[in-house]
Amino acid sequence: MSEDTLLAVWERHRPEMLDRVAVIERAVTALITGDLGAELRGEAEGAAHTLAGSAGTFGYSRASQLAREIESELEGAELASVPGLSKLALSLRGELGADTQAAAEAPVPADTQDRVRMLLFSAQHELCARVAAEAHARDIDLPIASSVQEAQALCHARRPAIMLLDLTLPASDVQSAYRLLSTGVVSEGSIPVLALAESDAFSERVEVARHGGEGLLASSLPAADLLDAAAQLLRRGRLTATRVLLVDDDRAVLDAMRVLLEGHQIDVFTLADPRRFWETLSEVEPELLLLDLDMPAVNGRELCGVVRGDPRWSHLAVIFVTAHCDPETVESLFAAGADDYIAKPLRGGELVTRVTNRLERIRLHRQHAESDSLTGLATRATTGELLGRLLLVGERFSQPVSVAILDLDRFKAINDTHGHAAGDSVLRGLGRHLAREFRGDDVVGRWGGEEFIAGMYGMTRQDGVRRLSEILSRFSEEPFQGERGTFRVSFSAGVAQFPLDGRDPGALLAAADEALYSAKTAGRGQVLAAERRAPSERVDVVCVEDDAALVELLLSTLETHGYSARAISDGEHARGVLCGSHPELRCSVLLLDVDLPGLDGHSLLRQFARQGLLGSMRVIMLTARASELETLKTLELGAFDHVAKPFSLPVLMHRIQRAAET
Repeated sequence: MSEDTLLAVWERHRPEMLDRVAVIERAVTALITGDLGAELRGEAEGAAHTLAGSAGTFGYSRASQLAREIESELEGAELASVPGLSKLALSLRGELGADTQAAAEAPVPADTQDRVRMLLFSAQHELCARVAAEAHARDIDLPIASSVQEAQALCHARRPAIMLLDLTLPASDVQSAYRLLSTGVVSEGSIPVLALAESDAFSERVEVARHGGEGLLASSLPAADLLDAAAQLLRRGRLTATRVLLVDDDRAVLDAMRVLLEGHQIDVFTLADPRRFWETLSEVEPELLLLDLDMPAVNGRELCGVVRGDPRWSHLAVIFVTAHCDPETVESLFAAGADDYIAKPLRGGELVTRVTNRLERIRLHRQHAESDSLTGLATRATTGELLGRLLLVGERFSQPVSVAILDLDRFKAINDTHGHAAGDSVLRGLGRHLAREFRGDDVVGRWGGEEFIAGMYGMTRQDGVRRLSEILSRFSEEPFQGERGTFRVSFSAGVAQFPLDGRDPGALLAAADEALYSAKTAGRGQVLAAERRAPSERVDVVCVEDDAALVELLLSTLETHGYSARAISDGEHARGVLCGSHPELRCSVLLLDVDLPGLDGHSLLRQFARQGLLGSMRVIMLTARASELETLKTLELGAFDHVAKPFSLPVLMHRIQRAAET
């Protein structure tokens, strides 16, 4: 951050500083005439206190000292204090400069500092007009650039939260647009880029990902959808970006801290009205708070108490920024729950060092919690969370999402033949390939052991198969070194598609796992898509019973009571039609005999439990074994109820009704 940037911030806020000097001067005049009331005295003390903290931050150390002396003199000031106060006020104005010459850059309205800033890079007038209108309606700050130079200048002036990059350009300009994705202003500032194109085809998506883009949308989408997608991407980015919330009623200090901290891999959010603290805290979800101590309505010590008293935020790092550094004040800050404090006026180097050191510890802790230590990819828990969010985006924008499970082939044999160190090298190698190939709006993580997960936004099964097949081709050519020499490795994968193969991560992973199993049994080293299946038939009751006479009686009785029902006479057949991610038959209540041909009822019940089917299907066991031990066994295996043969049909129907209503 250059001194010119900080100077530009000062120039924007100098009129406010001189207004505060004017308040002090009015108080001195009122003191001379004997009209200095408590209200004006309080305003003048507040103005001096603010200047003492902010002027020094911009390099006006003498002005900061003068303001501190004025604050002290105003407390209990009398007529005898007038000469000293007048001299101090005159010197203060001289230090800050009465000339309100044009700022180094165009003034920025104060309220824009709390607004989301998105940069639109496009030469399409129609696109710019409709996106700008929607941004205005949402109170989003949206500067527009039509050239690479303009985009770079706007990013340097004030870093946007995200850039919308329009690729609907003449062929000769497309490469220039792609180069912008990897320019220093974007990569060093960690500005996410969402590309817009006439087509959101597979080839375009891969090209954007390879150049570092976070995602691709059709430019023809309504402006509301484009901005919704950008906002969603920002929310997803908060899982990896380090966020700091600055709370201070002095906008000049907020602006100064923002420009000092930006560019250090920090997303900076500011709040000038502490009354909006609670809602802003939930919106931003920061990892570090910088709180001013002295603020109107609610002071920083009180805000810290609120944070420490809430289980969700109790571990949030808090640094106070204050002009009061006496031992009593510092002790009270730590008693309130502060992790650290920084004295005003702020020194840029100290602020950045204190904040970055604290954030480095936060990042290290988060890396251990969210990243797999061997591959560097997301952990199972983090992958599951990201995948769930990706499906929500797909549903919101009616886009397909492909979910894949990858499994290294013959991995146990690698460990046994070449050693576990070689096996770890293979895992790291596949992790590198996946991290390089999947970026932006993709999800990739290590699921456990030698299994990996990939979520691909906007891609059908066929797109996912093609993309993973390309990765497989490159990965299988990489040589690895083991105890018995050089070797190569392949992987198998299965791909399922949202929403065709399931509407939640569990169902999609089950479908992808079946396709992975097919790839393994077909010879390994290949990627297969989940098979399209007909929708499952659903009935109220399924009766798995090999006694034909009893089945006929049960079906007749169930029909009389208004239930739809089906019968299966073989345990193995029952497993085939009731199990799996896409069962042929689903039901609310299952009447299950214990003694069945093919597969007994207890084994079936265990299978249902393993696949998580007992959450949506209530099983009533039918058995001639009426002992207490038998009853306990079936209930422990997950049965909802147990009915001994022979049974009363009215009693059985009552049990079925109770199970169906549960």
